[in-house]
Amino acid sequence: MDTKLKSSHRLGILIIMLALLLASASTIGLYPYMKTKAESYHNRSSVRQFEESSNFGNLATQVMNFSYEIWHLKMQEDTGRRLTYAQTFLPGLEEKIRRQEPKDEAAVQLGDGEDGGQVTVYDSENPYDVYYYQSMQQTIDRAGSEWESLYRQYYSSLSYGVREQDGTYGRSNVTEPKAFFREPLKDDEIQFTISFNSSGILKVQDIKGKRDEDIMRLKESLTRFEFYDPLEVRLAKGYRYSGVEFQGPRDMTVEFRCSPSQMFGYTDARFDSGVQQLTLRDYRFSNGYFAIGASVLGLLAVLALALPAVKRFEIGKSGLCRLSFEPLSCIGVAWMGVMGDGTIPMALIASTMDGSLKSELLRADFLPWSADVMAVVINLAFWMVSYGMFYWGITCYRAIFSLGPWRYFKERTWLGRFLRFIKRWAFNAFNVFNETDWERRSTRIIGKAIIANFVILTIISCLWFWGIGALVIYSLVLFFLLQKYWGQMQQKYNTLLKGINEIAEGNLDVEIQEELGVFNPFKEQLSRIQEGFRKAVAQEVKSERTKSELITNVSHDLKTPLTAIITYVNLLKQENVTEEERKSYIRVLDQKSMRLKVLIEDLFEVSKASSGTVSLHLENVDIVSLLKQVRFELADKIDASGIEFRYNLPEERILLHLDSQKTYRVFENLLVNITKYGMPGTRAYIQVVREDDGHVLITMRNISARELEVSPEELTERFVRGDTSRNTEGSGLGLAIAGSFVEVQGGTMKLEVEDDLFRVSIRWKTEEPGGAGQEPGREARGVSEEPGVPGMPETPVAEGAPGKTAMDTEKENAGETHGRESETDGDIDISTAAFDMEGVVWGAEEAEESKKDSKTDREE
Repeated sequence: MDTKLKSSHRLGILIIMLALLLASASTIGLYPYMKTKAESYHNRSSVRQFEESSNFGNLATQVMNFSYEIWHLKMQEDTGRRLTYAQTFLPGLEEKIRRQEPKDEAAVQLGDGEDGGQVTVYDSENPYDVYYYQSMQQTIDRAGSEWESLYRQYYSSLSYGVREQDGTYGRSNVTEPKAFFREPLKDDEIQFTISFNSSGILKVQDIKGKRDEDIMRLKESLTRFEFYDPLEVRLAKGYRYSGVEFQGPRDMTVEFRCSPSQMFGYTDARFDSGVQQLTLRDYRFSNGYFAIGASVLGLLAVLALALPAVKRFEIGKSGLCRLSFEPLSCIGVAWMGVMGDGTIPMALIASTMDGSLKSELLRADFLPWSADVMAVVINLAFWMVSYGMFYWGITCYRAIFSLGPWRYFKERTWLGRFLRFIKRWAFNAFNVFNETDWERRSTRIIGKAIIANFVILTIISCLWFWGIGALVIYSLVLFFLLQKYWGQMQQKYNTLLKGINEIAEGNLDVEIQEELGVFNPFKEQLSRIQEGFRKAVAQEVKSERTKSELITNVSHDLKTPLTAIITYVNLLKQENVTEEERKSYIRVLDQKSMRLKVLIEDLFEVSKASSGTVSLHLENVDIVSLLKQVRFELADKIDASGIEFRYNLPEERILLHLDSQKTYRVFENLLVNITKYGMPGTRAYIQVVREDDGHVLITMRNISARELEVSPEELTERFVRGDTSRNTEGSGLGLAIAGSFVEVQGGTMKLEVEDDLFRVSIRWKTEEPGGAGQEPGREARGVSEEPGVPGMPETPVAEGAPGKTAMDTEKENAGETHGRESETDGDIDISTAAFDMEGVVWGAEEAEESKKDSKTDREE
C-alpha cells in the first residue's frame, strides 16, 4: 500500500513538472508573436508621437512665449533702459503701489476705530490694497522668468524675425532673415506669421507647410491665444476688477519657421526608412507579453486547484505547501513585482529575439551551437522557476477553500496564531485558579495573577487621558471573564453534587466524565468511594451466597452419617435380628458414628484456627522424618489410589520449631487429598528443599482426575470441594484445616491450579541454632503456645505410632478430642463457626478414617 501511494505521489509530481515544462516551452515558442506585437506598437507609437509633437499645441505655446520675450526686449530697446516684466506688461502698477504706500508718518491718517482705538487709514481710490498689487507684480515677474528660460531653450530650433511695416526685418535670431524665410521648406518644416494689432489681439497669417493637416492644426492651436491674457490664468477672477490691465505685444508682426520633430526631439516614422530598435516599452505596452502570460497562468491556476483534489496523488500535503499566509504573501508580492512589472522577463525576451543574449554568450567563448542551446536553457529555466513559484503559491492558497477561511486564518496565518496565543494567555491568566492544585501551596499561582494584573494596570496608567477608556475596556473584559469563570465553576459544582446524590440514592454505576478543574480531587475520591461500595456490596453478596452454600453443605455432610445411624438403630430394634446381623449393624453404626465424630472434630479445628484459640505444643521437629512417617501411615491409601508417588527428600535432618501433631495433620490432609482426587496412573511429586534465605519449601504436585474449574482462592474456602458433584467422601475442610495450621505456625501455604495440574507450596523458616526458631508474631495471632511434652523423642511420632492400625489411632484421637471437648464451657454453634471460615476446600479427608470393607459397602 505504501509503495502504491508513493508511486501515485510521484506520478502527481511528474504531471506538475510536465505541465510547467509545457507552459515554459509554449511561452518561448510565442516569442515571435510578442515581437510582432511590439513592432506594431512601436510603429503606432512613433506615428502617434509625431502627431502629438505636430499637433502644434506645444508649438503654439512656445510661439506665445517667444512673442512675450521679443516684446520685452523690444520695449527695453525703445526705452533704452532695463525693465522688469511688470514694467513692460503692467506699466501702471508701480504707480498704484506707490500711491497705496504711505510716503512717511505724516501721510498716515489716524481715525477712530469701532472700539475707540486709532487705526491707520490709507488714501486710496480702489478697494485693492498694496499687498494684492505686490503679489500681482511678483506673479508677472515669475512668468517673465519662465518666458526667458523657454526662449533660451528653443532659441536655436525656433527661428523668428520681427517684420517691420516697410517689409524689413528687425530683431531676429537668424543672420539673414529675409533670405532665410524665402528658402524652400524641408521635410516637416513649417513657416507661419503672426501679428498683434493695436489692441494686442493675435492674428495668424500666411502658414506654409507640406501637409494641409499640419497647417490646420497649427492654425487651430494659435487661434486659442487670440485673446489670451497670461495673468488671468495665474490669478483669481477678481483680477479683471483690480484696475490693472495686461498690455502684451501691440502693432508687431513676427515670422516663425521650425521643424516640430527636431524642436521636441521626435522623429517621424513615416520619413524614417531605417529599422527601428525595439525597447522594453514596446514589449510592455504591446500587450503581447501580458496576454500570453495571463493565459498560461490561468491554465496553471486551474491545474493547481484541480490536481490536489485527486486524493491518491497526495499533492499539497507536504510542509512546503503549508507555509503561513504572511511569508507566502511577501513572496507573492515579490513575484508580482518581478513578473507584473515585466522588466526582467521582457529584457530576456528582447535580448533573445534581437540576438544580444547569444552575442553575450559568444563573447563568453561559447560555440555557436552551444550558445543557441544555452540561450534556450536559460529561457526554459527562467520560465520554469517563474511558473513553478506561481503554481506553488496557488497550491498554498488553495487551503483557504479546503480548510475554510476561518480555520485557515487560525492555522495558516501568523496573525491568527498570535491571536490564539493571546487568547490562550489571557484565558490562562484569568482562569489560573481553575487549574490550581488546592492540595499544594498556591502562593506562586496567586503571585502570577497579581503580577499580570499589575503589568496591565501599569500599561493603562501610562496612557494618560486615554487610560480611562482602556481601564473601562479592561474592566469589561475582566467582568465577562470572571462571569464566565464563575459560570464554569457553578456547572462543575452542580455536576459533582449530582453525582454524589445519585450515589446516595444507591446508583453505584454513575460515572462523571466531565473535567471538574478544582474539584478533580473530589472526583477522584468519589470514584474511590464508589469502588469501595462496589467491593463491599460484592463481598456481602458473596457472603450471603457462601452462607447459603455452607448451610447446605454442612447439612448434607452431617445428615448422611446421621441418617445411616438412625436406620441401623431402627434395624437393631427389630426382634427377628440374628446375632450375625446385629454385629454387622453395630460395626456399621461404629463406622458412621466415627465419621460423624471426625466431621465434628474438623469443625472444632477450623473454628479454633479461625478464632485464634489453637493450642500449639512447639518443639524441634524433623520435617523430613515426619513426612516419611505420614507416608508410612498412608501406605494403604497410596497403594489403593493407583498414583505413583515420587519423593525428593534431603538426607540430612531439617529441624523446624513446630507442633508435630498439627504438622502431621497438614501433611496427612494434603496426601489424602492427592489419593482421593488425583488421576490414577499418573505421578505425584513431593519435594523438600532448603532455600538460601533460611526457609524450607515443601511442594506437592499431582494431576487431578477432573479438570479444575475453580480458582485457588476458592479451593481454600471451607466446605468447597474440587468434586462439585460430591460423589467422593470428604467434608471439604481438609485444605482449610491444612492452611490454617500452616499459618498459625508462622508459615505460608500457596495453591496453584492450571487446568488439571494441582500444586501446593508450603514455606517455613528453619530452626536457628540455640532453639530460637519461634516465628515472631504468633502471640499477636492469638495462638497459645504450650511447652513440649517432657521426654518426647527428638524425632516426633505422629498421632498414631508405627505398628498401630489406623482404627486404633483414630480411637485414641477421638478420646483426646472428647477430653478436650469436655473442658469447653459449652456447645459450639456449628453454623457460627462455619460462617467465620473464609475459604473453600476440595477434597482433603481425615487420615484416621477407618477402611470400609466391600461387604459393608454392599449393605449400605
